[in-house]
Amino acid sequence: MTNLWNMALPMLLLGGFAALMPNLLVRKSNLSQRALARAVLASALLTLAAGALMSVVLYARINEGVLPQLLAAPLERTGFFLGRSTLFALFWGPVLGFVWLVKAQEMNRRAGLRMVDEGGRG
Repeated sequence: MTNLWNMALPMLLLGGFAALMPNLLVRKSNLSQRALARAVLASALLTLAAGALMSVVLYARINEGVLPQLLAAPLERTGFFLGRSTLFALFWGPVLGFVWLVKAQEMNRRAGLRMVDEGGRG
C-alpha cells in the first residue's frame, strides 16, 4: 500500500495535471503554434513545481524534520526536491508531449477548415 501512495498516486495526479494544463492555458480558438508551445512550456514548468511540492509532502510524511531543513537551507532543499520532481517527469513528460501533439493536430485541422470556409484565402 505504501508504493501506491508514494509512487502510483503522485504519478497519476501529475500526469492528469500535465494533461489538463495546456487546455487551461491556451484558448480553444487558438491557431498559433507559438502560443501552444508557450502553453506547453508553462505546463511543464508548473507540473515540475507541483511535483516538487508533492515531493516535499511525501518526504515530510515519511521523515521527520523535512520542513525545518527546508526553511534552514531553502535553495539547497528546493534544488533537491526539484530533482525528485524530475523523476516524476519521466512519466508526465510523454503525457504532455502526447497532449501537445493532439492539440497541434487539432489546431492545424481548424486552420485548414478556416481556409476552406474563407475560399482558400487563409
